Amino acid sequence: MASCMGIDNFDEPDAHVTGRLIDSTTGENFITDHCDHEIRIWEKSFSLDPTPQGIPVKSDGTYNNTKLFAGTYDMLPYNGPYWPADTIAGVKIGGGKKAVQNFEVIPYLKIIDFETKLEGVMLTMSCRLQAPLTERKGIALPQVLEIRPFLSLTQFCGAANRIDYYWRNEPDFRINLRRTWDRIDTNGDGISDDTYKLTLELKKGYTYNVRMGANVNYTHQKFNYSEIVKIAVPND
Repeated sequence: MASCMGIDNFDEPDAHVTGRLIDSTTGENFITDHCDHEIRIWEKSFSLDPTPQGIPVKSDGTYNNTKLFAGTYDMLPYNGPYWPADTIAGVKIGGGKKAVQNFEVIPYLKIIDFETKLEGVMLTMSCRLQAPLTERKGIALPQVLEIRPFLSLTQFCGAANRIDYYWRNEPDFRINLRRTWDRIDTNGDGISDDTYKLTLELKKGYTYNVRMGANVNYTHQKFNYSEIVKIAVPND
């Protein structure tokens, strides 16, 4: 018990790192769902094989951590719906100033020509798919799995923030593709031959945030998303 009487006089960690993930196809922030992926970091100051830590990436593509120990870190965008990124080694964090480290990533897919049409309580959503790359470093784009609608009553909308009623493995609630890209884009222009549509019944008097997303068959199977559109359903 005597050993428990000592005073912990070590300063708490206060090193600060921030940054953003950039969609290399647009130069804009890489938009996903809230905490859908992370920046994985390894502190290399004292060990050659440190335990990894994770900094969540926000839905707007930014990340921020003000409670790290000062040191040298390797950093990597991790588990998001993009082609594997390169690790950035030797990032200095601490020393009394904020470290800023941005990352460029290449999305597996892009949701384009996203449109919504509300007729009464019936909402039709449609989109096409685009593949910025169909092959990288000799590896083909993974098989495209499915396209889904995402609806939410909050500002966050995606696989982690959704109305579960619309998350069903039924034809009315998803488009089950399970196809390689060359079967989706037969003319080779990088855009799907087909426009994909889903029609859903909403409730009167509610305002929804809606988007569509598609994923490919990689380890984490996260979704690439369209922009979010607000849909207000009248009471009458």
